[in-house]
Amino acid sequence: MKTLLFIFNLLIFSFVQAQQDSLQINQLEEVIIVKKDPISEKFAVKKLNSLDIYFNPASNADPLKAITTLPASTSTDESANPSLRGGSPDRSRVYLNGSPVLNPVRFSRNDGLGNFSLFNTELIDKQYVYSSNPPLNFGNSSAGLVEIETNTQKISEFTQVSLALSNIGLMRNQKLGKNNFTQIYANYQFSDAIIGLNRKSLDQLQHFSTFDLGANTHLKINKNLSFNTFNYFIDEKYSVLNRSLNFSGDVEASKKRFFSVNNLDYFTQKTKIRWASMVDFSHSEFKFGNIDSKVKNIQFFNGLSFKTQFSRAFSMQYGVDASVFRYHYNEVLPQFYFSLKPESPTFTNQKTTDFFYIEPYVYANYSPDNQWNFSSALRKNIFLHKNTESFTSYQFSANYTPNNEHRLIFSAGKYHSYTTPNYIIRNFNTLSSHQIALDYSFENEKFNISTSVYFKADKGDIVTNHYEQFDKTQIFGSEASVDFKLNHQFSFSISNTFLNQKYAIGNQKYNTPLNLKYFIKSQLIYKNPKWFTASLVFATRPGNRFTPVQSAVFNPQANDFQPIFGDWYSAEMPHYKRLDFSANRLFFIGKTAVIGFVSVNNLLNFNNSASVYYNSNYTNLHYNHLQKRIFYFGTMVRF
Repeated sequence: MKTLLFIFNLLIFSFVQAQQDSLQINQLEEVIIVKKDPISEKFAVKKLNSLDIYFNPASNADPLKAITTLPASTSTDESANPSLRGGSPDRSRVYLNGSPVLNPVRFSRNDGLGNFSLFNTELIDKQYVYSSNPPLNFGNSSAGLVEIETNTQKISEFTQVSLALSNIGLMRNQKLGKNNFTQIYANYQFSDAIIGLNRKSLDQLQHFSTFDLGANTHLKINKNLSFNTFNYFIDEKYSVLNRSLNFSGDVEASKKRFFSVNNLDYFTQKTKIRWASMVDFSHSEFKFGNIDSKVKNIQFFNGLSFKTQFSRAFSMQYGVDASVFRYHYNEVLPQFYFSLKPESPTFTNQKTTDFFYIEPYVYANYSPDNQWNFSSALRKNIFLHKNTESFTSYQFSANYTPNNEHRLIFSAGKYHSYTTPNYIIRNFNTLSSHQIALDYSFENEKFNISTSVYFKADKGDIVTNHYEQFDKTQIFGSEASVDFKLNHQFSFSISNTFLNQKYAIGNQKYNTPLNLKYFIKSQLIYKNPKWFTASLVFATRPGNRFTPVQSAVFNPQANDFQPIFGDWYSAEMPHYKRLDFSANRLFFIGKTAVIGFVSVNNLLNFNNSASVYYNSNYTNLHYNHLQKRIFYFGTMVRF
């Protein structure tokens, strides 16, 4: 309560101070222009544009893959779904033009993970990464946040054709008059060629295919008013051998999804008004053993925000967000979680889950001079859905930038979000997180240094499977990274993350899969425009921890062995290491640009463990492995 009063007083003080500043410079009011960048931009740990993503070979030209190279990314499953500073992917959120896009990945599994994001880098203007303490002008996040804004400025017209080992793509940038444009793209992905070339490494993958179509259109109605619409459709399916507990069988999965993000932005010299709207519909099917799950879900989101520049020193953003969800389940599920054979007992689940939230917020930003910047914010859920916990989120941040080279950010607050329903969790449970973080960065033409230290206390249901459930987590972490140019052609970066994460039940604390003593990432890049660009990326960390099976007893009702588990997360997989190589060459044929590229993921073919499985009576333990060595190549032509 004291913290809430402190932040409220700060908001009032900032507003009064802004009124005084406004009176002092009344004669200059006409030239004050509201910033088009987010009000919270100075507190982003990382800001990327499309060129930053393209020029990072480790990103594979994917905006969310680019985040995995940051020290703040603690993802250990080689997924594109952001996992920031020890938070699960479901605690972090990705916002596109002010609307939340849940599960923003393709080839998504029933646990919400996926290999690549749904976004096309060519459409991106800026991408802001908030590793912790997510700004409260966005909601439903209790870990980190990624904010993506699409292009609003004039574009160059071109047609782009891509052909790769598993992909055919087409894109067109087209002007629609003087200030309007549209960007349309389509991709078809297929598996025969890549499986044929990498058969030993992809021995468990049967097939996959994806067709996606996206269009981003920007219309400038007049000098103050603009409209943007982004529409995306994807149809994906895959079949892969999966091993879980003591059962091995094929997974057959498919998903159709369409979402539309629409924005109406109105600008004056001092005010920006944004209406953000989204509809997101998907239909997924998942079959494995005696599981046959069909899920339809739809989400509607609407947000109205007002950003006002009261003076040169003070600005405020306030608004309200509302989101409505409906999930419909038509499933056959195992009666016993450990018995997955097709002939094992099952039950039917036909259920519809509805949920909504409405959250007003206020965010204040005060800059007394060019060196200091302070912000504070409040967000409250109102008109509660049944059985939803009432909460208030709050935060305070300070940014000290003495010059163009040094930056220090302090952030603290309490945040809330809701679980996204999946195979394990069917409800929208409330999650909370107390966070405090200190980030420092130094940057000049030759090298960049960044360090961070943070603490988080998370609360809420943590359900990774049917037999491991916790409701409290404590995280202490630190990060350090260095990027420097060796000469005009070579650059090198290295980072390390320390993460001490514990699950808590009462006064007892337990290890977690993410209890990392180190997580080292390094990258060596060679750039020579006359010849080629090449990159080596290396990462290593301890293996994930897991809860081992100590013994098993035969359960006659299930007609299967029932595992008896040991201490939670008391065993550890072999340590992880991976080396990736990529290279590309740009050349011109007349005015036509051609790029050829090749990559070898997991160059040394390390056997990195993803999870464990057992024989029928649990006497022998085996490892499921992450991606092995994969060769990939292709070309892209732009004209």
